[in-house]
Amino acid sequence: MLKIRIMKKTKIGIWLDFRTANIITLKETGADNKIIQSNVDTSKPKGGSSSSLRWGSTDTISEKHYLERRKNEEKAYYEEIMDAVKEADELFVFGPAEAKNGLLKAIKSNKNFKPVVKGIEAADSMTENQKIAKVRTFFTGSKV
Repeated sequence: MLKIRIMKKTKIGIWLDFRTANIITLKETGADNKIIQSNVDTSKPKGGSSSSLRWGSTDTISEKHYLERRKNEEKAYYEEIMDAVKEADELFVFGPAEAKNGLLKAIKSNKNFKPVVKGIEAADSMTENQKIAKVRTFFTGSKV
């Protein structure tokens, strides 16, 4: 007798903002939650000084350098998240900030990225259990 083994799809939910990302993998026995910390500097540039002369020029912080550094930090953050979920079949991305949109853009630009994004949704700050329940509800369609 020939036995056919049905492969289950790996389903992962990603809750992220610019500080942390929660990688929630659904399993038969529950869910796995992996946390990735970002190194994205979310502070505003400070500094600059005025001249000692009364009407002299002022030195300012170059916003161009600040924005370039932030862009590189975000890119590294997205690559780390994508590396953590590269074995998944389906993804659900949600979170409170525009970080989720940046991740989606990074996924679309990477032609070798295998997982399919099934949904993207805005969500407020949540507890760990709320995040797991939201991922489970998205993929199964039933509330647990």
